[in-house]
Amino acid sequence: MAGRAGSAKKAKDAAPANRSGTDEVTKKALLDATAEILAERSNLEFSQAEVGARSGMSAALVQYHFGSKHGLLAALLEYSSTHYVEQINGLADMTMSAVDKLRLHVRGIVTTYTKTPYLDRLLHHLIENSPEEEARRISDFYVGRVIKFYRRLIDQGVAEGVFRPVDPVHLYFILVGTGDHLVARRRLLEPIVGSVRRQNIWHNSRRKLAECGPRLGLGFRRLACGVASADARWSVA
Repeated sequence: MAGRAGSAKKAKDAAPANRSGTDEVTKKALLDATAEILAERSNLEFSQAEVGARSGMSAALVQYHFGSKHGLLAALLEYSSTHYVEQINGLADMTMSAVDKLRLHVRGIVTTYTKTPYLDRLLHHLIENSPEEEARRISDFYVGRVIKFYRRLIDQGVAEGVFRPVDPVHLYFILVGTGDHLVARRRLLEPIVGSVRRQNIWHNSRRKLAECGPRLGLGFRRLACGVASADARWSVA
């Protein structure tokens, strides 16, 4: 009897941990399904029923785990961008030149927007449709950290004699805006150049952005990345 009682107690104690693990798996499946749906679209329109169908789970689980569609989108922003923010923090502390840091960061932007093309739309939506305190928290955590990284990066580049002292907010608009624009405008090309050609253009655009990113509009180098780059310099200083 004592043995049975002990086993029953162990099972009872383990139940909350097991349930917690199951909940995390369920939430991840729902977030992955939402991310897949949004990656296929140029807007944030979807239904909880679509998420349930894509994940193979009940749509009611969206309400149970996230409370609302807004709660689901807020969780998706954290789920999709936490790794990106952590990479920025790690890059800032690396021992390498400012140009190399910027080059790695540009590649990171391209990779992030390739995997999560909805990210900028999601960020703007949540900032615009959240209570003021929550919107400020979202902006500080995601946008604020990127701009702080840019400030450190520019200061380092100026000290190394390779950057001009530009406003980090302008650098944010240039780099993040370019990445978002490349993703957002891909669909416009398909009726004109076809799907295969569009993919080639996107691949080449990503490569060129990574190669030329450290020089776009910031006067880092006098060398040109292609014929048009000299005319495409943005004046931000």
